[in-house]
Amino acid sequence: MYRTLLLVISAAAFAQLPKDHPKVGVEDRRQRLSTLTDAIRGSETIASQNVPRRNFIDDHIFAKMAADRVPHAPLASDEEFFRRVHLDLTGRIGDSAELEKFVADKDPAKRDKLIDALTVSQAFKARWTYWFGDLAKSAANRVGNEGKNLFYKWIYDNIHLNRPYNEMVKDMLTANAASNWYVGPASYVARWVVIGIKCDDTVHEDTSDELAINSVKHFLGLDLSCVSCHDGANHLEKINLYLTTRKREELWKTAAFFGGTRVLRRVEIATSRDEYSIDDEGEGYDASARTVVRIPRNGKGKLDPSFILNGATPVQNKPLRGEYARILTTHPQFARSAVNMFWAEMFGAGIVDPPHEFDLLRQDPRKPPPAPWTLQPSHPELLDALADDFRKHNHDLRHLFRTIAKSSAYQLSSKFPGEWKDSYAKYFARKFVRRLTAEQVHDSLVFATGNYNQIPIRDTNIRVRFATELRSPEDLRQNFPGAKDLHFFLDSFGQTNREYSERTNDGDVTQAVLLLNSPFVKSQVKAQPGSFLKTLQDQNATQEQIVDKLFWRFLQRSPQPDEKRMAMQIANHEDLQWLLVNKVEFLFNY
Repeated sequence: MYRTLLLVISAAAFAQLPKDHPKVGVEDRRQRLSTLTDAIRGSETIASQNVPRRNFIDDHIFAKMAADRVPHAPLASDEEFFRRVHLDLTGRIGDSAELEKFVADKDPAKRDKLIDALTVSQAFKARWTYWFGDLAKSAANRVGNEGKNLFYKWIYDNIHLNRPYNEMVKDMLTANAASNWYVGPASYVARWVVIGIKCDDTVHEDTSDELAINSVKHFLGLDLSCVSCHDGANHLEKINLYLTTRKREELWKTAAFFGGTRVLRRVEIATSRDEYSIDDEGEGYDASARTVVRIPRNGKGKLDPSFILNGATPVQNKPLRGEYARILTTHPQFARSAVNMFWAEMFGAGIVDPPHEFDLLRQDPRKPPPAPWTLQPSHPELLDALADDFRKHNHDLRHLFRTIAKSSAYQLSSKFPGEWKDSYAKYFARKFVRRLTAEQVHDSLVFATGNYNQIPIRDTNIRVRFATELRSPEDLRQNFPGAKDLHFFLDSFGQTNREYSERTNDGDVTQAVLLLNSPFVKSQVKAQPGSFLKTLQDQNATQEQIVDKLFWRFLQRSPQPDEKRMAMQIANHEDLQWLLVNKVEFLFNY
């Protein structure tokens, strides 16, 4: 009986809640996030408040709400903020002992100090290194296990050193290598090689197309997939106005920047190994060449490169990929796309959303698009201001994260005073609730219990405890204790395999069943030696102390009176841990 009472909203109920990550549509996605937030956090009788404007983000966000008479949530409580900022910046919940100190601290600058500390932490570096691995789809089955491991290390070192983002991107686009297993950034180029009939049959023009499509998507926020097969006119009028003006040949000319780039499988070693050499000794881009992934090309002969966004051409006698990297990273859209992409990671939705589907003819409020189209950015002036600040600070990612996290806009509560209306969603008038990613569920669970699995990194002597420390999800497909259960758990919660599956944060009944009954969860809540619970028991903590400490540990707050009364009746503390894991509150970033 106590289980039913204490859960309040069970994991099974959570699986039936609205999905928070639809595949397409900015309004659809924001409305789903809004609906999800209202379902979980609701509207409460809490006091509205004026919040301080702490930087230029707040000037834009709150001025727009004031002008349109849109109310907003108050600032998040210390507990709410502490949990959120840890999840967003480090990928897992924070330490409960540190949280109790944080709540008791009267220093008005304590939130800023916490943000500064988190953005230099090992957990921050691991979380965003893993994120970049997802972006680049770094997988052993595509770039080799050594290549995948080295790419992770290269990204980690760049984040540790806080190298400018534009320099990181340039390195990824321009790296040459006798083997991508020995040059970290070379695996970005090697990942997009297209293979024909045999393992050593690299299809040059298709590879060039893939490099152009993915680099523009990742670093400029435009999806050129459709115009890689046909002109945009008469195809994309209901999807993207800008792309209706683009022609397939323009994509080929952008791909021609990679026309001299040879990505060759190291067949002299073994054709079964995903190891590639990369050089610039190719013969150019042939618009009539064969394709194994798209409809046949109908062009004629070699093409000179020009950039699809502005027609820019390379400086004569300069390396083509170097020129491409220069043109791409100095285009205004580069910084706009970057800040929007990371804003979406922190807020749950981008100023332009989805972040990789910009429509460049719907950006400027001085040149609004024709009806029924509307401006795509929710806050176009803010997007430009963020991009300008990013450039002025030398494309400093750490500065960007700190600027966002220190704003009052980011620190608003997910609770809302009075009646919430879905029309408020585009104003970022409250924090959007979203389900934790697969890795965040895992990492928060093992951190809360203190029961750590030693996960081996393939072909190394390294063992890691957190999913965000994996070099790729393939590290779970090995023979080590609990591997099968752990891999199935993360896969069921939407982890991408970086080859053919896309990440999803949709809920389903399988996830509810796993939270209730999976061997992984059952093992995690055991009072094993060295675990958080076993340490409390060994210290002869009282029942009340254990109840309080477990609530702080798992939910990052003290128990409510009714919760505490019921929890005090639970003699088996492993059961209490199981209950806390199955509360919806544990599974959502709010």
